[in-house]
Amino acid sequence: MSSENHIDNTQPLLRFVSVSKVYPPQRTPLRQLWNHLRGFRSHGLGGYTALQGLDFEVLPGQSLGIVGLNGAGKSTLLQLAAQTIEPSSGNVQVRGRVAALLELGSGFNPEATGQENIYLYAATMGLTRIQVHDRIDSIIAFSGLEAKALQMPVKTYSSGMQVRLAFAVATSVEPDILIVDEALSVGDGVFAKRSFDRVMQLREQGTALLLCSHALFHVDLFCDRTLWLDRGRVRDFGATAAILPRYQEFLDDINRGSTTIANIPSISDLAAATSISAADKTQVNENVQVAARLLKVEISLDGVTGQELRGRSGNSCLEVNIQLQTSTQEPHPRAAVVISSESGKIIGSGYCDDGVISAYDEEGHAKISYVLNQLPLNKGRYRIGVYLLCHQGRYVYEWMDPLAHIELESEGKHQGPWMLAGTWNS
Repeated sequence: MSSENHIDNTQPLLRFVSVSKVYPPQRTPLRQLWNHLRGFRSHGLGGYTALQGLDFEVLPGQSLGIVGLNGAGKSTLLQLAAQTIEPSSGNVQVRGRVAALLELGSGFNPEATGQENIYLYAATMGLTRIQVHDRIDSIIAFSGLEAKALQMPVKTYSSGMQVRLAFAVATSVEPDILIVDEALSVGDGVFAKRSFDRVMQLREQGTALLLCSHALFHVDLFCDRTLWLDRGRVRDFGATAAILPRYQEFLDDINRGSTTIANIPSISDLAAATSISAADKTQVNENVQVAARLLKVEISLDGVTGQELRGRSGNSCLEVNIQLQTSTQEPHPRAAVVISSESGKIIGSGYCDDGVISAYDEEGHAKISYVLNQLPLNKGRYRIGVYLLCHQGRYVYEWMDPLAHIELESEGKHQGPWMLAGTWNS
């Protein structure tokens, strides 16, 4: 928490009071001329209502997750909180220093060097030149950029380099409020894990967090409360443990086609920003510093390997063989095998124990396997995913989900996904 701001911990850092945002209609020059000639002055008619009637507050140390489909108003809410736009009606009250990770790198001057942009970007967040000077070494160290790169114009940077620098600056200002829009998996390899840990550290220090993410495990991990937006309105609001299951049910209904809403993305679309397919694994940049990554994963059912597998309930043996690479400088990661329904709802998972990932070659390569005998699932179709997490099980380095589908046949009239291992007595 910023010492300069002397924030009262008993008062909200952020408060929305009956906030609405309406964007004016987009008018072509010809339409504008036509309206002028005819004397029309209906500039505010036909606009797009992005948000309507929002009321909530965030206290110091609290974290609020924002979920909803594309077009629900999430980005508009975050921009209002960051004070980059003004509400059409209502009041947005902000106290303390705000760091917003919305469009990383958008605040940079492309003609200025990386080092010059550190001072410029930090100045927009309220830091003096002297304050930036005192922090610049730690900012540069966190970004991982070389001295040569910092003397080059930002327009020569790759998107990944811009992300690193923007994240390093934005999280170095000791914000009272941190606003994050799909930016917890920035960069690659070690930097992605470092950015995750930085957000965790700020949260533990009392920084209020607003997090918008399609990755619901991030919302579940970070956020005390969750606000669910639906077409600009609050559909649900409360404890994250209560809201996320209801939101997941909503997504499941969409995936099954039982909810009729225009322009709804599929579940696979929602996860596309961070999900890793098997095809992606062939596009690895060998120059990226690796904390941990999946190299190859094979799914077998009764000795048959593939992506579409058939077996028998209570009899088939599931085997998952994983090849991974990890840095010898980082704690050993953990792997998980996740079994889900076709809609993506998790049915069960298996995590590797500490010490399983221990045998490495000189390049940090390791092999592990997971075996589940007499697969305790009833008749149905299931998907198998594999996740690679940090040693604490908090940060997901990579995942491949779905990696394979299994179709199980069974006898009897059992209901539900799990085969219950009970006994009947008289």
